[in-house]
Amino acid sequence: MPKQKWNDDKIKLVLKQMPYIKDERSPEFIFRTIQMKKKSERKSRRIMPVLATVCTLMLLFVISQSFFDSNREDSFKRESKMADNSAEMKNKSYDIAETAESENYDMTDEQGERLTTSLIPSAIYEDEVGKQELLTYPIPDKNVQVIVPVSILVENPNKLSRFDLYVENVKKVIGVNKQLSSYFPISPEMFAYDLKDDYIEVNVKQGISNFGSHSEDFFNTMVQQQLQTIGAKKMEFYTDGKLGAVLGNREETSIEYKPLENRAYFLLENDEQDDQALYVPWEKPYDTIENAFDAMENNIDTHGLSASIPDTIDIDKVSKDESKGELVVHLSNESKMEEDQKTLHAIESILLTAKDFKYSTVKFENTNVKEVGGFELTKELDVPVAANKVDIEQ
Repeated sequence: MPKQKWNDDKIKLVLKQMPYIKDERSPEFIFRTIQMKKKSERKSRRIMPVLATVCTLMLLFVISQSFFDSNREDSFKRESKMADNSAEMKNKSYDIAETAESENYDMTDEQGERLTTSLIPSAIYEDEVGKQELLTYPIPDKNVQVIVPVSILVENPNKLSRFDLYVENVKKVIGVNKQLSSYFPISPEMFAYDLKDDYIEVNVKQGISNFGSHSEDFFNTMVQQQLQTIGAKKMEFYTDGKLGAVLGNREETSIEYKPLENRAYFLLENDEQDDQALYVPWEKPYDTIENAFDAMENNIDTHGLSASIPDTIDIDKVSKDESKGELVVHLSNESKMEEDQKTLHAIESILLTAKDFKYSTVKFENTNVKEVGGFELTKELDVPVAANKVDIEQ
């Protein structure tokens, strides 16, 4: 189909050929209609911004609410977390405090234990005595096999005589150690002291049958220790006013005082761990201190005595200056002194034995430690004045 070419004349001709259309509306009606449409368009243009503003405000409100809720939730979470952290910190603080308290308790307990088990000498030395009176009682062990010298320091405000002070305190030493007998065969309570002739009368109402069949040395040690402490020269025995008394399997009339000397010190076998070790002088004297030291390396099982010089200590030789009362104990290179109870017992046993041999000081040579239980082994050590100190109520 050929393409038509349009121009103004042709367009006018076509329009004239179209049917006639007449608008029967009046001009006033058409004017009002147009005016109303314009007003409607103006209203529409004014409402749309308002609606848009309202929608924007609503949208902002919703967003803000969501934001605040989110913040509130975050804040709640933060507060909850902070509370949890605070509680956790409190718990940790409590745990730390509890741990510290426990550690402090353990430390205190450990210090109490160290203090309880610390190395403390059990003999009595001159500097401890001061103005007090030293009294030594010969108490049998619980099996009544050996005599254990038990020593106390007491005040004497009433200026009693040695004899009266000795009798007054005898009951205080009975039962102070579970290793000792509670029975005192020749108790000072049976004594009467003749001050003029310086002797002790022992008045026995009947024979002491439960004294046992002990050796002469056992009986002699008990008597001599009491004479030595009191300072008397003799002990006489009476029964119902007559001279002589039956003591176990022997009859005695009187015993003269002879100094207790040249004895070796052993340890009483200890089944009671809470009691201190007790030093026991063997009832027979030794001719030399070297022989005494040799004996102290072995047990005396028949009498419940343990060696006081352990295998860790080997005495190579001893040097003596009897004019000065000095004894030097040389240890072999194989010796190994340790800072323990066993070594402390060995040192005190050697010092007590040296005292029995009339030495006043002991010097140890070639020791591998400088101090044990307060004893400075690099210096001369003073011998004790008595063995086995016990504390009593005064």
